[in-house]
Amino acid sequence: MVVWSKLSPKELERRRIASVQAVKARRQKEFDRHYQEHCDRLYWAHGPCCAGCDHWRSEAGETGECTAAGIASGADVLRSMGITFSSYLPAPGFPSSCATDHCGLFRDDFDWASLGDLYLRRIGAYVKSSKGTSDA
Repeated sequence: MVVWSKLSPKELERRRIASVQAVKARRQKEFDRHYQEHCDRLYWAHGPCCAGCDHWRSEAGETGECTAAGIASGADVLRSMGITFSSYLPAPGFPSSCATDHCGLFRDDFDWASLGDLYLRRIGAYVKSSKGTSDA
């Protein structure tokens, strides 16, 4: 019999599972970074829209929930998605909005300068040049 490892089968399986979980976490982190950059680009391209709002929660795609609007009835949640009739009525929740939607509740308290000039240029954000003049 060929022995591939001095570790027990139980320990090998534990390490395999830990490795699979680490790869999943790394991929999720990379996806989150990519998606955040996508939302940042939308914000800087469209102005004060949901993609750049502190009230907006989105996991992926260009739709999310507006937490500034407060909890709405299930029927209003459906209406916020453009659904006027459905035999299914979801539980109350936050209304949905598109990443490029604009509203009067917009808020952005993020310190964009903390991201650095390279990232800000990549997303199309306003950047100050070394001479103190605006540079887009």
